[in-house]
Amino acid sequence: MASNEKTPLVGISSSLMGSDIVVAESPSQKQKLSTFFGVVVPCVLSIFSVILFLRLGYVVGQAGLGVSLAMLVLGYFVVVVTVLSISAICTNGEVQGGGAYFLISRSLGPEFGGSIGIIFYFANIFASTLYIIGFVEAFVGNFGPGGEHAVLPGGYGFKFLYGSVILFFCLIVCLLGADLFAKTSFVIFLVVITSIISIFVSFGIKGYQQYNFGKSDYACSCCYDPDAYKYNYTPPCLVSPPVVPVNGCNSTCFYTGWENGTIESNLASEYADDYTTGIHQNFQLVFAVLFNGCTGIMAGANMSGDLKNPSFAIPVGTFAALGLTFVVYVLLMLFSAYTVTRDMLLFDYSYLEHINVVPPLVTMGIFAATLSAALSTLIGSSRVLQALAKDNLFGPILAPFAKVMTKKEEPIPAVLISWALVQVILLVGKLNTIAPIVTMFFLVSYGVVNFACFALTVASAPNFRPSFRFFSWHTAVVGFLGCFAVMFFIDPLYASISVVFLILLFLFVSYRSPGVHWGAVSQALIYHQVRKYLLRLDVRKEHVKFWRPQMLLLVANPRSSYHLMGFINDLKKGGLFVLGNVIVSDYDEQSVQRYRHELPAWIDFVDASKLKAFVELTIAPSVRQGARGLLTTSGLGGMKPNTVVLGFFDSSLPVDAGLEGCRQALTKSAIIPTLRKETAEKLATSANRLPHLRSEDSPQLLAAADYVGIIQDSIQLHKNVLVVRNGCNLQNVLGGHGTIDLWPAALLPGNRPRRSLSDVISKSSSPSPTASVSAEENAQSVPLENADHYDSTYFMVLQLGCVLHMVPYWKSHHRLRIMTVVHDTSDKERTTLENLLKKLRIDAEVQPVTPSGNQQLFLDPEHTHPANDAVWYSEMNELMCRHSSGAAVVFTVLPPPPPPGGDVGQFMHNMETLSTNLPATVMVYGSHTVISTDL
Repeated sequence: MASNEKTPLVGISSSLMGSDIVVAESPSQKQKLSTFFGVVVPCVLSIFSVILFLRLGYVVGQAGLGVSLAMLVLGYFVVVVTVLSISAICTNGEVQGGGAYFLISRSLGPEFGGSIGIIFYFANIFASTLYIIGFVEAFVGNFGPGGEHAVLPGGYGFKFLYGSVILFFCLIVCLLGADLFAKTSFVIFLVVITSIISIFVSFGIKGYQQYNFGKSDYACSCCYDPDAYKYNYTPPCLVSPPVVPVNGCNSTCFYTGWENGTIESNLASEYADDYTTGIHQNFQLVFAVLFNGCTGIMAGANMSGDLKNPSFAIPVGTFAALGLTFVVYVLLMLFSAYTVTRDMLLFDYSYLEHINVVPPLVTMGIFAATLSAALSTLIGSSRVLQALAKDNLFGPILAPFAKVMTKKEEPIPAVLISWALVQVILLVGKLNTIAPIVTMFFLVSYGVVNFACFALTVASAPNFRPSFRFFSWHTAVVGFLGCFAVMFFIDPLYASISVVFLILLFLFVSYRSPGVHWGAVSQALIYHQVRKYLLRLDVRKEHVKFWRPQMLLLVANPRSSYHLMGFINDLKKGGLFVLGNVIVSDYDEQSVQRYRHELPAWIDFVDASKLKAFVELTIAPSVRQGARGLLTTSGLGGMKPNTVVLGFFDSSLPVDAGLEGCRQALTKSAIIPTLRKETAEKLATSANRLPHLRSEDSPQLLAAADYVGIIQDSIQLHKNVLVVRNGCNLQNVLGGHGTIDLWPAALLPGNRPRRSLSDVISKSSSPSPTASVSAEENAQSVPLENADHYDSTYFMVLQLGCVLHMVPYWKSHHRLRIMTVVHDTSDKERTTLENLLKKLRIDAEVQPVTPSGNQQLFLDPEHTHPANDAVWYSEMNELMCRHSSGAAVVFTVLPPPPPPGGDVGQFMHNMETLSTNLPATVMVYGSHTVISTDL
């Protein structure tokens, strides 16, 4: 087998007496980088770039030495705690290409990974622009007007041209020779270090000198007294119009050498206008520029796949680079404040070159540092974009950038779009304008890396055990809060825009729900919190005031129950919703395989349908036995179903719910057409994985006796029961207007008198021990002939209608009506019901209904029950058909279920008679109190 970097050769020899394992080092392993070349060099080159050579004097001149050192310590504190988090994450597994994007996406999941990947991409784009502008600034300073070799014109247009040429050179390198550039990084490192050494040597051997800037784009207008080592300066002026020297002084600035007077004058802050932008500076703006000199800590982590020992190299190499760069920054700040006048610091950003004994060395260092940084960020940004496109987090939007078009697998489309974006941003042309934007992007990236480490730590995931131990959730949260605090301190507007942009990207990726299998820390955090709060959700503290429907919907196949599932999803009112299904079979290998195949299909279908439901499948010899298992085991802790929902039982073949129409209705809410298409395809794919509907050749697995038995079992377990008939008519509700009709008739079984509305209300107004249902009462079985459940059923009908009407769609499209049967035209019954609704805070219309002369629907308590129940249900159905045929849904009471061993056929006939020829009808059986008027 051919080996590569990810599959090292492993040679294994064995014998009968034992075995010896010999690990053969692959050729690629021998080529892997050491800590110095793989981490220290890339990090130092990333940190030592434009800020060190071209903006260090700006920082000290504006903020003063004391505040500058404080800024540096603050910036390095933020990156140090971030490095702790990076080291922890990087040493918890193999890190591949993609840098911060890979770290965060594989640690926090696609939502955070995709959003921060885009942020990190733009951070690299703006950083590349920043380095190119720094290169052009140094180039014009040497070869433009006022430079040592003034052979080229200056001005905005020419600077943009020079930047475009340099960017085009970077593009050619990216397309043809990115690998060759990587091999020259050590040479560039030597050039930069040589340049820095020459600077320190120059500080040590060079004495007092003055510099004339009369021909430059700017001028120092100052009078300097070398004997008193004091100077007075006037604010800087641009050459257009030229500066007129004051009191006969020339346009000069001074390098004083090691003088106490110089450092004393440079200690305090003295903010002035930035001569490149004309904007008056402050602490926030200066720190935003300086912080760019602290970034670059991801360079080592990006190389982790090429390191011999990443778990050692990344933390050690990154901290070594930070230590080296911090010392260099501090020394250069001290040396500059001790030897260079404030005017020179403020108005000559190339002062390190001018005071150097060998100026070309600094020039070479600037060119090498800025050009290498521009190349590395341009290459890095294209790799991040390619990684995002390959992971398909943003769908077809980024799909073209995943392609490679050369043998070296260079991401040509990603490189081209990155080049175009940098070209556009070059129009800004001001380094100090772009620097705060780069700072914001990097702070967001670092903040989310710290959050990733914090989340992984507090989630207590057993597999999070990095080999780097010098971190904790305390350091991670300090880094996270510190990054965002610094962001808002620097610029609240930019920070707010960055955070909003991050949130929008997060929501977009979350909405798409890409099917990746990296694992998301959000799941670990949710599990941790849910477990904790479920333990605190005590069933013994349940109270009717906080009752909500928690549904267990038993369905044979989602294909035929799609509209019913959506309806119950609306009816649950933020409560638990469990979809239950029974696989009828003995428990054997075949049934287990079927279970393992069908469960993911159900979950995918529920997810694609946007239902907030859990799925519970069980294996049992019969439907009733399986339903008993679901009734007793569904839910967890204090979250268990209190209401069982069944479809209507009949022997007809199930009909597909029309998934094509459902897809259209579902995807109308998607704003972006590509998302509509993806959602429809996802729903269709998940539906095709579900079991096929029962055909004529397939036996019906559920008998009428078992169906009624499930209802009886539910009632014995003190659960409410809903039987829904004509659920297929719910698809006609979409987009239309109508009514929700409630028929809460007070029925009693057998030949016992029917309850009047006054009796029900009178009973509900008196104190009831069932107002708060205890666990002991829940455990007791409820006799089917107990008349108290009719009061519960009456109010259950009212409560369910009210809950459904609280859903925004139903409230805006349908009116809630309560139909009450009266025996005359008096308003007594209507008034009584309206007073009850007012007491229960239910906003509904009361619609009195008078039966025809030969109907016996309403009987006073003195009357007896009609001899034939079937007649009564037929007359009730006739009345409902007359007044509610146009309703969207009808709620009424469930005919009294028979006791165990009772007449199942009569009960089924009564249900069918009551609900025939009606719209979608919900027949309700209430087992406990669900509504309260108490505070």
